[in-house]
Amino acid sequence: MRLIVKLFTVVALTTVSLGLAAPTVGADPAADSSQFVSLLNQLRASKGLGPLSVDPALNGIASGWSDHMAAAGTISHNPNLASQAPSNWQTLGENVGMGPSVQSIHDAFVASPHHYENLVNSTYAYIGVAVTVSNGTIFVTEDFMGTGGAPAPAPPPIPVAVTLASAPTAGQPGGYRIATVGGQVLSYGATGPLGSASGATAGMASTPSGRGYWLVSPSGGVFAFGDAAFHGSLGNTRINQPIVGIAATPDGGGYWLVARDGGVFAFGDAAFHGSTGDIHLTQPIVGVSSTPSGQGYRFVGADGGVFSFGDAAFYGSTGNTRLNQPVTGMAPTPDGRGYWLVARDGGVFAFGDAPYYGSTGNIRLNQPIAGVTAAQDGHGYRFVAADGGVFNFGSAPFYGSAGSVALGSSVVGIAPGD
Repeated sequence: MRLIVKLFTVVALTTVSLGLAAPTVGADPAADSSQFVSLLNQLRASKGLGPLSVDPALNGIASGWSDHMAAAGTISHNPNLASQAPSNWQTLGENVGMGPSVQSIHDAFVASPHHYENLVNSTYAYIGVAVTVSNGTIFVTEDFMGTGGAPAPAPPPIPVAVTLASAPTAGQPGGYRIATVGGQVLSYGATGPLGSASGATAGMASTPSGRGYWLVSPSGGVFAFGDAAFHGSLGNTRINQPIVGIAATPDGGGYWLVARDGGVFAFGDAAFHGSTGDIHLTQPIVGVSSTPSGQGYRFVGADGGVFSFGDAAFYGSTGNTRLNQPVTGMAPTPDGRGYWLVARDGGVFAFGDAPYYGSTGNIRLNQPIAGVTAAQDGHGYRFVAADGGVFNFGSAPFYGSAGSVALGSSVVGIAPGD
């Protein structure tokens, strides 16, 4: 039996001409197509799925259909996909979209349950992606194919998005919130979720009181809830790499966004102290944390390399250490004189005045660790896994988890509550 999924019942991707970004000028269709594949495989890696291989035949089919949609000025599905695809196909799927940028269209695919199913379908092994640009608008076709063999094994994954919170704030009685890729916020031991985002989410940061939080999307859109003030976003800016983290200043009057390449974007009273945007990195940046003074910040890469700026001191890294799993998060101690790094398997690396309290490095996890936050007193920390499971160590209290709850999308991070 052969199956083709073309999603005719779905409004073919809520036409992503969002009016939020300037039209794409001088776009490189080949580069844009490669970026779609890269974002797709990053998402799959975060789910423990193998990457899809680019198939030249599917690329040709997708190219012809994107040209067709651009000429028509609207999106639709290819009615001849089944007959055009390689004869050994067993499952087929198709996502089509139009919009101002690669990131905005990909984010819309992720936010749409049925298109998301194609992105993370384990039966697919091959992908063809083609972009056609017309009048500043990107038209894209993603054609998926499975041939009935075993799903491709996942390589050691590189995390896509991790929330790295600011240093713990004195006076917060406890609690934490976790955010999912789909923008859902779950609250434990705090006053409750104060709102959710309707699109893809890359990270979350709490306000000093813990009675508010910001969510940031991979394209740099910022959404403020509770007593979190909006200080600006990248919603209308074309960026080289997706945003992977957000950190707030101690007074809540600003925040930094950091991109996968270490590019830094400062808003409100958050000052720019430097970036790695122009440096060739061995591994991508997975997040950012701020210092207690608000006059500095640190990045951490997937290899555990740490980059310090402003008054953020460097206390060590795992950049030259062979890791079992990539690093996915960082949390600073309350005084800013140390930090913990956590890996995908829950392995912990402590630097400076950050004590080691335990790990899940030798425990078989259902889902990889997605983020870490420090206990208020600095004598503990807790992890959150992609399925919402929470693991606490030292003085960090346990208030609950989503490990047994069916979430609509995976968790991307954890931040202190009030």
